[in-house]
Order: sequence, then C-alpha cells, then structure tokens
Amino acid sequence: MKYQLAHIVAAAAMLFAASACEDTTSNIGSSLVNDDVKIVIDSAFTANGRSVAIQSIRPKTVTQILGKIDVPEYGRLSSSVVSQFLPSTELDTANFVPSDVDSLILTLRYANGSFIGDSVAPMGVNVYALTKQLPSGIASDFDPEGYYNPSKPLASIIYNATSLGSDSIAKLTYRDIRLKLPRELGRELFQKFVDNPSSYANGKTFANEVFPGIYIRNSFGAGRLTMVSQTFMSMHLRHIEMNETTEKLDTTDAVHQYFLVTPEVLNNNNLSINLASTLTEKVKEGKSLLVAPAGYEVEFDFPTREMVAAFRSHKDGVAVVNGVSMNLPVDTIQNDFKVSPPPYALMVLKKDRDAFFAENKLPDGKTSFYAAYDASNNRYHFGALRSYILEMLDKEEITDEDCNFCLVPVQVNFENLADSGYGGTQQTESEVLPYLISPAMCELRFDKAKIKITYSLQTQK
Repeated sequence: MKYQLAHIVAAAAMLFAASACEDTTSNIGSSLVNDDVKIVIDSAFTANGRSVAIQSIRPKTVTQILGKIDVPEYGRLSSSVVSQFLPSTELDTANFVPSDVDSLILTLRYANGSFIGDSVAPMGVNVYALTKQLPSGIASDFDPEGYYNPSKPLASIIYNATSLGSDSIAKLTYRDIRLKLPRELGRELFQKFVDNPSSYANGKTFANEVFPGIYIRNSFGAGRLTMVSQTFMSMHLRHIEMNETTEKLDTTDAVHQYFLVTPEVLNNNNLSINLASTLTEKVKEGKSLLVAPAGYEVEFDFPTREMVAAFRSHKDGVAVVNGVSMNLPVDTIQNDFKVSPPPYALMVLKKDRDAFFAENKLPDGKTSFYAAYDASNNRYHFGALRSYILEMLDKEEITDEDCNFCLVPVQVNFENLADSGYGGTQQTESEVLPYLISPAMCELRFDKAKIKITYSLQTQK
C-alpha cells in the first residue's frame, strides 16, 4: 500500500527539532489537532561494515607526494611522480631567441607544514625526462619503469623541510625545492615553439610533439613525505646586444613560468604501500577500517528495507519523512606520527563508486553523500539521507544494489560563491577526490552507530 506524503503544519517540524530522543521507536509530543499528529523517531536499526582493500586510486589532482616514511602502526609508504606540463601558448619571441635561454628551473612548491615526518631529515630528489608518452588512465599503482632513462637524470638535489635559520625564508608561507635543469633543454623547448607554435596549443599536443613530461623520485633518505601543491618550470632569459647610440652593451632579462602542472594534464602519484601487520590483523578480525591512501575502504548494507518497512507499518493516516541520518563513531588508532582519521568520508552506492570518481562527480544527496570527520565527537555524521529514503519509498522492489554502500576516504575541496549580500561568504563543493594528501587511518564502530528515521504521523479518523 502506498501512503500520501504531505507536509504537516510548521509546528510539527518545530516539535521535531526540539526533540532529542535517539532510543527505539517512540511517539514524541502532544497533539496538534485533536491528538492526531505525532512525531516518531525510530533508531532501532543496525548495520555491519567490512573492510575492502583499495587496489589503486586515480585522483585528478595537481598535488604531488614525494618521499618515503615508515609509521610502525600504519606501515611503509613511498611515492614518486610522473607528470606532464601545460605550456604557455605565447613565448616572448619578440625580445628573445632560443640562444637567450640562460637557465631552466623546476620549482616544487609546498605550504609550510605540508609534510609528515622529520622536518630536518635530509631527503634527495632526482628528476628524469620521460622518454615516451604516458598511457591514459594510469593510477596510483603505475610503474614508471621503461618510461625514463635511470642513467640520465636531468637534475638532483638534497633538501629538508625547514628554513635552516634563515629569517627571510622563515617569513614565507611556502617552501620551494628548486632544481636547475639543463640549459640545452630550455633552448630546445624555445626552439620548438619558434619552429611550430601550434605544438604548444594544449597539454596533450605539447606532450605528444614536444616534451612527454618528467618523472620525480626520492633518491636519498627516508622519514618524510612532502605534499607539493605547485609545480612549474621557469625559463630565465637574457638578451645582450650593442646599443648603437651609447656604444655600450644593453642587457634585457626576463623570467617566465612557461610550463605548469595543472588539472588539464596527467599528474600521477605512484604509490608503494606496505601496511602494518597490526592493521591487516584488525581486518582479519572483522574490524571496519578506513586507511588511506589506497589502503582500505568499508562496504556495508544500509538498513533500507527495515527502515521503509517501519515507515509503512503505520497503515492508517498520513506520514511525512522529516529526516534520516547515520551517526558513525570512530576509534582513532594510536601512533607517534599523528596519523589521524581521513578528513572526509564519502558514502556512495557500491554500483556507482567507480563512475563517481572516473566522471569527477559531486555528491547528489540521493546516491552519494559525504561527512567531515568530527574530531570533537570522534564520528562521521551523515545527516542528510532523507532524499535517498524518499526514492526508496517510491520503488516497488528494493534490491541489494539499492542498499549496498561504500565508505571511501576522500578529500573534499571547496570554492567560494559570490557574496549573497547577507554579510557571509558561502562555499560549495568543487571536487571530491580519493584521499591522497598523507597517511590516514581509523576504525569505524558500526556496533555503536545510530541510524534513525524521523517522521510526522497524522492519524486519520
């Protein structure tokens, strides 16, 4: 039997907001019209999670993770990078020629504190030119072997993550790892633009016809992962000519960031992960773990059928779903490196999981949702599941696919909306990516979860 879904008077919603009961089914409040309207809060639902290994992730991001780290309670994680560049479509050929390229500098820029591990440990980086095109669709398990010449690095450097006592560097909000690339490479890139400017039309053409990209890997040291947020090549130009009027040499200098790593080009973090035995043992014991990057996600069956049956059990009257939520407690896993739970968890139907990331979707509030980690209460709270249940109420038959969800560690990025005129800045989600920024882990406590549906019930006489 189908039931009419209608809005009850606003007072009913106010009554619901004031109630705080999270026990099993109960009737809350006094009557509104002849004792006919009641608020029902049903939290007699349970779910069980199961950890599932993540084979690889494919976040479309400009972030680059470099280095290696060993966290006893987490495991060992190392990362290298393969990346293409988006070139400028205009090089300054009016004032310079290829022989004026004085140097080509690769800059890896990261924000202060954007690392995990030992800030003073010396770490080494090698940069290589890619010798052939990267395949499309590469992911975190990509092996760059055969795509570069290991005997011919373009540049190498030893660096750390501190300012080393320099006041001028300490005042900056970022740190740079700067590598001087061969001048011949810079002149070659300039000459190819002169010969065929159309080869600089976009990142794909540039990679195919001019420069396939670079491979960056840790060459020395351990104990730190650095999260690079900007990567670019700067061309330093110097033109010297005789001034016929003064009979002296005139020098023209310029620096241009002609080559950038952007979302439009391939940028892939090649991850190598060996999780700690303490984590794998927890999984064998049936614990529900979120571990990132590319560690574990959790599958679970939402109690959709039970929730719909409870709602439909009131055979007389009109019922309106006011809210559906899941409060999922978290146990942190003790460690000395401050590895914490993922900042966000995505709840998405398992059948839609791969397409969600492949098509760069955003949560729609019906088949996918996200929750921020609440460190004060150690939980993920999914508070807006109402639209999902409403769709299930309209179905003749609820299938297993309708109930089977994944919880995935993710990073949610935002963008500011135009000022609404009420004195506040609004934000909206711009992208949801598999979590990559740094090691993260926690245990989800489904045995303590609160899954509830709240609805208004008006009995018809």
